[in-house]
Amino acid sequence: MTAPPPVPEPSAEGGAVRAARAAGSADPIARLVGIDFARFLAILGMMCAHLLPRPGMPGHEVWLDGLVDGNASTLFAVIGGISVVLATRRYLEVGAYAAAAWALAARGVLVILLGATLAMAPISVVIVLVYFGVAMLGTIPFLRMPVRWLLGSAALLAVLGQLVNAPLRAALDVGDEGGGLAWTEFADPLRALRGALVTGTYPVITWLVYLLVGMAVARLLLAVRHDDRAARRFLLGAGLLGLGLAVLSIVSSRLIFELWGRAAAVQAAPGLDAALIDELARLQGQGAPAAADWWWLLGAAPHTGTLLDILRGVGVALFVIALMLGFARWAPRWLLVALRPVSAAGAAPLTVYTVHVLGVILATSLVLLLGPPAFSSVPWWYLSAQILGVHLAVALVIGAVLAVLGRRGPLEALVSAVSTAAARLGSGSARRGTPPARNAQSAL
Repeated sequence: MTAPPPVPEPSAEGGAVRAARAAGSADPIARLVGIDFARFLAILGMMCAHLLPRPGMPGHEVWLDGLVDGNASTLFAVIGGISVVLATRRYLEVGAYAAAAWALAARGVLVILLGATLAMAPISVVIVLVYFGVAMLGTIPFLRMPVRWLLGSAALLAVLGQLVNAPLRAALDVGDEGGGLAWTEFADPLRALRGALVTGTYPVITWLVYLLVGMAVARLLLAVRHDDRAARRFLLGAGLLGLGLAVLSIVSSRLIFELWGRAAAVQAAPGLDAALIDELARLQGQGAPAAADWWWLLGAAPHTGTLLDILRGVGVALFVIALMLGFARWAPRWLLVALRPVSAAGAAPLTVYTVHVLGVILATSLVLLLGPPAFSSVPWWYLSAQILGVHLAVALVIGAVLAVLGRRGPLEALVSAVSTAAARLGSGSARRGTPPARNAQSAL
C-alpha cells in the first residue's frame, strides 16, 4: 500500500488544527461520492417509510416495507460512522485529539438541538436526530481505537444491548418512551436520557453499534484508497459479507421461529391466536423486541435491536455501501456528472432530511386542522406514491442547486463552521496541557 502523504509536525494543537484544515481542503478522499450516493438511498428509504401507505391501507406494498423498514435508517447510521471518521481524521493525523473531540461534540450537540426542535411540531413520524446526535457523542471515546477494537466493541454492544433493552423496559413497564425526544421530554431529564440511551425508539445502545461499524469501514477504506487492486478486493469482500449477513439473519430468524419460537410463544400465551403471533414476529418494534423471552430475542424484525436485527441492518448497509462505492469508482465520468444532483443531495443529508420533515409536519398539521370528517380517504398529499414523488423531486432540486453553486447544504455549512470553532476551542485547551494524540492512521 502506498504510504499516505506526510503531515506537518505542529508546535501546538492550534497549529495542528490549521494544518488539518489546509491538508483536508486538497484531499480527494474527504468527499467520497459513493458514500453520498449510499446516503441518498438511505434518505430515500426513510422517505418511503414515512410517506407510503401503512399496512392495511389501500396501496400498501408489503415488499417495499420489507426493503426499507429497519434498513434505511440503519444504513444512514452506518454512513454516519463513516462521516465521523472523515470529519475528524485530519485533526487526528496531526495529533489534535482534543480538537477532533470538540469538533465532533459540537456536531452532535447541534444535531440534538435541531432534532428536539423539529420534534416539537405535530408529526406522524419519529424524528431520529436526537438519538443520532447522542450516538455521535458516544463515538468520541472510540475516535483513536484501531479497527479490531471498533468491531469488537460493536459486537459486544450488539450482544449485551438486547439483554439490557427488553428486560429494562419490562421492569419499568414501558414499551417505548421518548418518541422523537422533543424539548418537552427534557422536563424530566432522567427519563429523556433513559429514552435516548435505552428505552426510546432508536436507542443509542443499539445505534452506537452501527456507527462503530461505520467507523471501522471508513478506516479500512482509507487504508486502501491508493491501491486500486486492494480497493477492489475490499469492496467485493464487503459486499459479499454484507449480503451473507443479511441472508443469514433473515433465514436464521425464520427457521428459529418456525421450529421452536411459534410453539413456545403459543405455550406462553395460550390466549393469543397463532396468526397474531406470526404477525407480531414480523412487526417492526419501537427499539426493542415485543418481550424479553428468548424467541423474541432471536427474531430479526426491524427496529427491535436484537442481534439478528442488527446483523441484517449491518449486512444491508455493507452491501449498499460497497455497491455504491464500486459504482462511483468505475462508472463513466459523464454518468457521475449527470448524477450530480443525487450525490449533492446525499452530501447534504441534514438539509434534505430537515426539508423532508418540514413537509411531513405541514401535511400532519393540515390533517389535524381539517379533521377526519373532511376526508373520505387518506389524502394523497399525506400518504401516497405521489407525495413521495414530490419529496424526492424537492430533494433532487436541492441537490441540483447545490451542485450548480458548488456549495454544501446550509445546515451542513452551519455545522461545519460551529465545529471548526469548537476545534479551535479544543486546541486552546490542549495548549494549556493536553498531550497530543498518536496518529490515527497508525491504529489501522
